[in-house]
Amino acid sequence: MASSLSSLGLGSQGALSYDVIDKLRAADEKVIIAPIDKKITTNKIQTKDLSALTTLTASLKAETSTLSDEMSYLQRSATSSDTGVSVSVQAGVEIQDFSFNVTTLAKRDINESQAFNKTTDTFATADDTVHLAIDGNTYDIKVTSSTTIDNFKNKVYDATDGKITASLLNVGGDNPYKLVLKSTDTGASNAITVTTDNNSDSDDSNDTNLTITNIQPAGDLSATFNGVSITRSSNTIDDLITGVSIKATQEVNSNISIKQDSQSISDSISSFVAKYNDLMNNLVESTKYDTQTKAAGTFQGNSDIKNLKLDVSKNIFNLDSKGRSLEDYGVTLNSAGLLEYDSSKFDAKMQTNSKDVENFFRGDGTTDGLFTKYNSMLSGYIDTSTGVLTRFNTQLSDEKTTLNENKATATTRLDSKYAIMVKKFSAYDAIIGQLNSSFQSLSMQISSMTNGTK
Repeated sequence: MASSLSSLGLGSQGALSYDVIDKLRAADEKVIIAPIDKKITTNKIQTKDLSALTTLTASLKAETSTLSDEMSYLQRSATSSDTGVSVSVQAGVEIQDFSFNVTTLAKRDINESQAFNKTTDTFATADDTVHLAIDGNTYDIKVTSSTTIDNFKNKVYDATDGKITASLLNVGGDNPYKLVLKSTDTGASNAITVTTDNNSDSDDSNDTNLTITNIQPAGDLSATFNGVSITRSSNTIDDLITGVSIKATQEVNSNISIKQDSQSISDSISSFVAKYNDLMNNLVESTKYDTQTKAAGTFQGNSDIKNLKLDVSKNIFNLDSKGRSLEDYGVTLNSAGLLEYDSSKFDAKMQTNSKDVENFFRGDGTTDGLFTKYNSMLSGYIDTSTGVLTRFNTQLSDEKTTLNENKATATTRLDSKYAIMVKKFSAYDAIIGQLNSSFQSLSMQISSMTNGTK
């Protein structure tokens, strides 16, 4: 037999059914739950769009931070008139030109042994010690009559603390293998000397047959710096000018020029323009309102986002106390309200007066420059603790929590309300069913009595 709940509506002929309850609940949800759901959706969209907006603002600030940083104007570039000499420079190096002429390159010491037939050939007839001398130190390698040239080769690097490398070179012919010993570093002090103990128990002959021939003597770099003769053990010189490293690969005459690296600043301006346009496009889209379609952007009417849009646009072309503006340095505003950059105009400014560019962009030590002020303004929006956009994001997060709690509470109340309603409907349905049954029985009796009278 069906329970009273599963048969709800049978007694009242559908007047008190689950279908009626569902319709009543749907009406309640439309009034109570739907408005909360709409706010939750709006909150989700605003949170997502605010995240994108914050990212774009932070990206723009990264460029203003670079353009307001002193290090950006201390960057240097170096050029050489000959590829045989290259130069790398650190930030802040004095701007200068100099000549660097290489007479002789520094060389490693290279030695080769006599030829061997196989890599497993031995070269000692008894226990002996091979002494390898380099840079004022002597290193010993013990050998025996069973030590092969390959065994010996494998011991050299570790035994000499990495100062000498060894390899076996196949030169061809009947006896193709030669042991090659090289100094790891260049310089005259890295010449290699090979000797043995030559201890013989029976006669004066050598116990070790290892003939070493020098094929490239170790040597120092010989060069002139602005006509002054210098020598170094390495072809890389980093102690001649503080912050400057010179590397010679060929014996050539070269002229070196160290200048301020204006290209990196120009690249930052170009990146600033692109990121400004990205942010401004986003701000325009998110705050727009179409009077015909009544369609509004995500943040249309929001004062925080409106203020950001105003600050980003109005502060970009402010005149300083000297009447300078960003237009003087190649950045202009087009008819669409977006920035355009003419790097040639900036380059001309850098060539004529690079200090003026730095003072306008960064400041002169007493007055902040354009990008210093702009960077500070953007910080007020994305600072992780007090920024306007940060606070807005916190507000949206709190609102999301509240909305979800409100929805859960309202849903619980409706669940309770309609659970009670189901029970009431069931009771009423049963009563109506009983009344209908009694009425039918009474109706049948009346009909029977009436028919009997006839």
